[in-house]
Amino acid sequence: MKMNGYRRDQRRFLNRRSQSTVQVKRLDNYADILMDVLEQYAEEIDASIVPYNKKSTEETMMIKGLRKSSQEATNRKTHMENVEGIAVEIAKRLGLHVGATRVIARNHDLGHTFLGHSGEWWLSNVKEDLGTGYYTHNALGPAELIYRDRIYDEILERIKAFNPYITDSELSRVKKSLWLIFDGINSHNGEKTETEFTPDKEKDEAKFLEELESCFTKKGYDKGIMPATTEGCLIRLCDKISYVPYDMIDGLREGIISKIDGEYVDVLTSLGISKDEINRCNIRKNYEAIARKLQIIFTRDVIENSYGDTIRMSPEISKAMHELRNINNRRIVQYAVLKEDEETYPEAIRTLMERFSKILLADNNLQKLPTISTDTELAGNLIAQYEGTPYEGFAIYLTGISEEEYAFTKDYISKAVRQSIEDEQEEARKIVLSGEKFVPTKKFQNRDARVKRYIDYYRAKEINGEYSDEDKTQDVEEEYRRQEEQKGEYPSIEEKFSLEFGARYLSTLNDFEFFNLLKDTGLITKEQEESLTRKYKDIGQEGLKREIYVQKEFDTIIKSQAKETEKISSTSKKQEGFEH
Repeated sequence: MKMNGYRRDQRRFLNRRSQSTVQVKRLDNYADILMDVLEQYAEEIDASIVPYNKKSTEETMMIKGLRKSSQEATNRKTHMENVEGIAVEIAKRLGLHVGATRVIARNHDLGHTFLGHSGEWWLSNVKEDLGTGYYTHNALGPAELIYRDRIYDEILERIKAFNPYITDSELSRVKKSLWLIFDGINSHNGEKTETEFTPDKEKDEAKFLEELESCFTKKGYDKGIMPATTEGCLIRLCDKISYVPYDMIDGLREGIISKIDGEYVDVLTSLGISKDEINRCNIRKNYEAIARKLQIIFTRDVIENSYGDTIRMSPEISKAMHELRNINNRRIVQYAVLKEDEETYPEAIRTLMERFSKILLADNNLQKLPTISTDTELAGNLIAQYEGTPYEGFAIYLTGISEEEYAFTKDYISKAVRQSIEDEQEEARKIVLSGEKFVPTKKFQNRDARVKRYIDYYRAKEINGEYSDEDKTQDVEEEYRRQEEQKGEYPSIEEKFSLEFGARYLSTLNDFEFFNLLKDTGLITKEQEESLTRKYKDIGQEGLKREIYVQKEFDTIIKSQAKETEKISSTSKKQEGFEH
């Protein structure tokens, strides 16, 4: 008898549920139960998210897309696909939720800005100077999907379309579980030198949302987040397994380094790659085989050393992998940003944010945003006003802002401004109490001006070491109210709110969209355009060394990562006692 569509779909979903239950190793915790629910609908979840991940083919990984000469250079999309392959292979061997692992892996970097981590830093630096918080790519992606795109509703609609017999109760279970996918994305940022990862079993959806918002308000907050699931822990390590070998390979492809030599050889041979293999690759100028072999070594080590809900590398392999990363940082990664990039892009970002802010503050547009996504006439008028101008893209972006996104943005900006005031006043008090001299920076002129004003305030007040928490809170609130009413030297709270939407729009652009915007708005000249798109190979190694500008943040990261790597060997003996 021929099976009708309803029965055929039902059979397909029941089979999928049966298969997923068999292959997944159950652990006795709340998150794992929720992951069982998600595993049954992983295909629908993935199909809903992937369309929002289109810009990744034109986004920088490590090598700047505007400067690369090799089409094989890793971009954000190829990196995510590589992480997916590694993570799925390990998940299968460890009995984890393979479907959910795949979804997190192939979408973990969808929040990345133009020009990779550099664009993220530049946007954050401008925001810090304004006192409006920070950006991290791991939080930008989930926030955009949850609040702007209402991705939860879209996922549920897709599940209903392909599984029409599903009950409201089952849909409710799915919705209550979806946060785990976005927690995996939000907590993947593993910049520290870590050998093992264990999930945060106490985390629930409320804590996830709190962490997501805190990434926008507290500097460096994202570095301390741990995933709620073993699958999320796995992505955090697989991200590193993917990018460490290919940073080296991309540096070779682009001529930032000429061959594998010196300290690279020492680390690679310690991992079992022979000098003959290295020499053959150097002669043929083809290094792909080494990257693949490194990933096999790292992947096998994770499979052999992970146990229970702990994702782990052996101390020896972990130390070698992180040493390889450190060499990449010193010899390749820090040369990916040139002095002219640093001198051009941050100022252009600030200028664009200010121009976008004026659009929002004109004609009461800022107050209209909560309803603009549902008011066709309002949206059409705004687009028509800027149609054919360089600001048309921003106008279109504004018309997609949902009421939820507006409320989320307003809330985190309010908290970010208060956090900024608190941090800057604390810095001022320490300077006054210690008697140290305040040394302003060129980088954060607005922030320095605020700190200087706070220093003058505390000196005039003659504070002592027992300044109470109540006094500190009162100072923060008084300054916040002052900024709410301010229309003068520094941006008011309303102006900061409008500036934020400009920053958020810029964060959604890929490398080429951002660069074309700079050209269209006249923020770079023809001569600058030609210089900013020079290929690494055309500049040459000596040119890169002359032009390199190491940002303070990156320099700090390099040093801290090197110190962390040294600590791995001192903990090896203690960790060798673990049973798998």
